[in-house]
Amino acid sequence: MKLKYTITALLAAGLLGTTSCVNDLDVFPLDPNVNSSNVAYDSAESYMQALSKIYSVWAFSGQNGAGDSDISGLDAGNTVLLRCWFTLQENTTDEAKCAWNDAWVSSINQITWTTAQVESIEGAYQRAMFVVSLVNDYMKYVGDAPENSELYAAEARFCRALAYYTLMDLFARPPFITEDNYSLMPTQLSRAELFEWIESELLDIYNTLPTNPEYGRAGRYAVDALLSRMYLNAPVYTGSQTNSNGENYYTMCITRCNNIIKGDVYSLADNYAELFMADNGENANAKKEIIFPICADGETGQSYGIGAIICGSRSTNEADPLTDGCVGWDGFRSTGNLVRMFEFESSNENDWTADNILDKRGIFYSKNRSIDIVTSPQQTFTSEGWAVYKFSNVGSDGTPGSNTTFPDTDFPLFRLGEIYLNYAEAVARGGQGGSTATAVSYINALRQRGYGDDNHNISENWLTASVAVGGKTGSIQYGNLLAERSRELYWEATRRTDLIRFGVFTSGNYVWSAKGGVITGVGVDDHYNVFPIPTTDMSVNSSLTQNEGY
Repeated sequence: MKLKYTITALLAAGLLGTTSCVNDLDVFPLDPNVNSSNVAYDSAESYMQALSKIYSVWAFSGQNGAGDSDISGLDAGNTVLLRCWFTLQENTTDEAKCAWNDAWVSSINQITWTTAQVESIEGAYQRAMFVVSLVNDYMKYVGDAPENSELYAAEARFCRALAYYTLMDLFARPPFITEDNYSLMPTQLSRAELFEWIESELLDIYNTLPTNPEYGRAGRYAVDALLSRMYLNAPVYTGSQTNSNGENYYTMCITRCNNIIKGDVYSLADNYAELFMADNGENANAKKEIIFPICADGETGQSYGIGAIICGSRSTNEADPLTDGCVGWDGFRSTGNLVRMFEFESSNENDWTADNILDKRGIFYSKNRSIDIVTSPQQTFTSEGWAVYKFSNVGSDGTPGSNTTFPDTDFPLFRLGEIYLNYAEAVARGGQGGSTATAVSYINALRQRGYGDDNHNISENWLTASVAVGGKTGSIQYGNLLAERSRELYWEATRRTDLIRFGVFTSGNYVWSAKGGVITGVGVDDHYNVFPIPTTDMSVNSSLTQNEGY
């Protein structure tokens, strides 16, 4: 990557607080010709400023506003890490397709990318590695902090572990480098080795972190949440259901879920929609479910990350800033598969509208739109595929966000709803330390919130049933759980990982619009389960080996 600033650039961003996630950005770049790291870290405040910079990379592209990028050659808008993560995790799947004409769009819509540069792939890789670089440098100095040095170091290491988890999930084998093995040409661990390293880092910092941190900062339960997700997907990452000590990963997932659930710090929000509104970081009803957010503020922390998800899901001609809180960008919308995950008042699809979905977790806009994308994902935003209005730049009291281009809405990277689903799936897959009765109760709690009653509760057999999902005919093992994850977590950047775990991301047994470059969908080669290491890194580091199939 080509950094416009040295990796020790500091950002005095009040990213972390209870009243507002992001306060004014006070840029404090460190130029090697002007200063050095040991001079930059000249006060207790400076260590917190540097930690804020590390946290901020998920939300912001650079230090000087939404149009600035820390990394030369990466578009400040299109390559915000959150936006890239969302694009790769959702736009490749049965939950979303993009209508823009950007060069990268068709290959991501269709799962047909190659090693040719794709903006969202490049952005996810370089910005996650930027987090790694920032933390590696920070760890050289944080021990000298006059206060909170152990806590700050633990938080930074969590951010690095999260970045490496992202890289492991997307790219399998990124270059591996820490403050202890610095090299201009870092080598790679195997995917299983990287999994074990991330796990060991998280376990090592666990007791240093607080159980109830400030909103926006990592605590013990953020570690538990990340580990629960990792353990649930461990057979994909490691090739085994057990670790080297013979411990079952699904059992380990249940343990981490139990830590969170029994810790009584987090509870389900009463109103599902409020989890994704402009005041979700201030509204106690929403905030109580969010374990770890990517924070946003439309005035003091502007970014095209959450903006792409909210403004990008509205039409230019239909979005009303007074009621929608944003302008429309005609970008991302749903596939027919996602719509068919939900139950309607009528079984006749001709009668379906966004207003008659029984499960109120389904938050769409359907006017003048077909359920399916039938001609092309591109240039058909207002006619094919329902718009998704789940994320909103309007507060729970109906007040629009502070800015119509840059939403105030925080992105819940981990929340309790996912933990309930992780627990249930781990139990269904044979993990110990939980019970099917409890798993059923967690699923029913989510469904009762969605439907508003208990008439749609499930039974124990539901957990392990093989069923068709998304209106398709092919039967999928644990298909009910896959469908429920979609209903609860759609557009929260978990879907690609879920589909891979269930064995259907590349399979021809379950297809969706544009998959494989065919409008009705076809299977693709299994090498698409991971992305290629960008050639921008391969070309300058002879130690790297490209992923198989690229």
